[in-house]
Amino acid sequence: MKKHINRKLFIFVSILFILLIPHQAYAHALLENTSPAQDSQLETSPKEITLTFNERLEKELYSIKLFDAKGERVSTSATEMSLDQKSLIQRLPELPDGTYTVSYKILSADGHPVDGSYVFSIGEAISQTTQMNPLDSGNQETGTKTIISSTISIFYFLLLLLTTGWILWGTIKKNENEVIKKNARKVVHILQILLLLSVILMGFFQLTNLVNSWSLVEIWSILSNTTIGITWIVSFLLVIVGFLLLHRKKWIDVLWVFLLIAMESINGHANAFEPPIVTIAIDLFHLLAAAIWAGGLFYMVYFWRKQREHVKEMLPLFSDIALIAILLLIVTGISSTYLFLPKLDYLLYTDWGIMLICKVAIVLFVIIAGGILRYFMKKKKESSIGTMLAIDFSFMIIITGIVGVFTHYSPVPQNEPLAWSEQDEAIEFTTSILPKIPGNNHFMVVADAKAEGIEIKRIALNLTFVNNPDIAPIQVPFEERAPAKHVEYMIDGQYLPFAGKWTAEVRILDSEDNEYVYHEDFVVY
Repeated sequence: MKKHINRKLFIFVSILFILLIPHQAYAHALLENTSPAQDSQLETSPKEITLTFNERLEKELYSIKLFDAKGERVSTSATEMSLDQKSLIQRLPELPDGTYTVSYKILSADGHPVDGSYVFSIGEAISQTTQMNPLDSGNQETGTKTIISSTISIFYFLLLLLTTGWILWGTIKKNENEVIKKNARKVVHILQILLLLSVILMGFFQLTNLVNSWSLVEIWSILSNTTIGITWIVSFLLVIVGFLLLHRKKWIDVLWVFLLIAMESINGHANAFEPPIVTIAIDLFHLLAAAIWAGGLFYMVYFWRKQREHVKEMLPLFSDIALIAILLLIVTGISSTYLFLPKLDYLLYTDWGIMLICKVAIVLFVIIAGGILRYFMKKKKESSIGTMLAIDFSFMIIITGIVGVFTHYSPVPQNEPLAWSEQDEAIEFTTSILPKIPGNNHFMVVADAKAEGIEIKRIALNLTFVNNPDIAPIQVPFEERAPAKHVEYMIDGQYLPFAGKWTAEVRILDSEDNEYVYHEDFVVY
């Protein structure tokens, strides 16, 4: 019967692991503003290109390159970074009229590479804008590579928590039984070997996303000058040193665990948000609590069959400490979410948020399972205790899998350019807002009159802030154009001053004074 239950649990957890593997990995640092704007038409040559991102960038592996219509690079000056590490600046020489492509590469503070391109023109219109495409290509992974890197990430987190948690429990309660001590040392040695392997694999796949060529100079530059590289080296050395120093002094074991988990906290989402010292500290305590719960649970499950009396003796202590750890996980998790997200309803708009909601639901099941386990402990029902430990362990693996996949997603929803098209018997038009963020944007309406002999006389674009009806609609001040069958209206300006829900209204007046009105709802994050 027990084997049947365990087999079902294994199948259930395996299916969930497969579902957890992301089909696509998303970049984290998002391009918020560009100058010149995407698809803009300038009268004179700009003095510089400025790209502004939503979070701090690494001080290495960033560049802006400008290419002319022939694909030749036209500026070779060094790319500069602002003091707050959120903007890149490229000084430009005097540029002749023509179409230019801006191509950029950056490394976000949480270790994810991002690249992208956009187009602007000087002195002449762009024949057909790229407004349908987002600004960021995001250096996205797909297919087999994503599955492999995600699997490695999941098992790395699992091994990190199990290894550090097991070692922490060794400092909490001392075992006098030589057989148990020998088995415990054997298990932790295996965990250390597997953890070392997962750290090496994690480093390799992270490097594959960062290097352009596998030269020693470039590899060393990444390892020595980026947060992701430095934390990986320290983690690797800590795991190696662990084979020599662990199990000698309790304070050394605790310090080793603290430092190893700290490296993971520094190299993640927490490092990309403000203030980093607070977000990293919260994440550190979150992972420590997770390690105590996961490691202790693994200890209970491992020794349940062969050393049941020992486990029964430890269960009350584990139950109390695990409850405190779960409560700490909830408090630190809520705190991180509050710091990461400007609004809690953003949880519904990202894969990160959906996965967090699933994680919270499973944590609630863990709390219920813990309550049932305490009840069976009080009633001394050994077979039921073993079953509940197995169920709790399965929940732990699922949660760890979700955490392992978190690194592939951004907590903050991405503002994608608005590309809104409509057509009917009389009018065909496209409206674009780039990059569609609070603040400065590029607004464009391109329209055609379909009826013979009819021209477009005027176009108005009004923006209504749905979240506050006290704010009157904002009119985008397009310049007047001579009536024509095909017209293009465009302007740059701060006509989306707030994040929230908006409605765009396009009013088109033709040469016979017929007015056509269209509406489109969108959200600015």
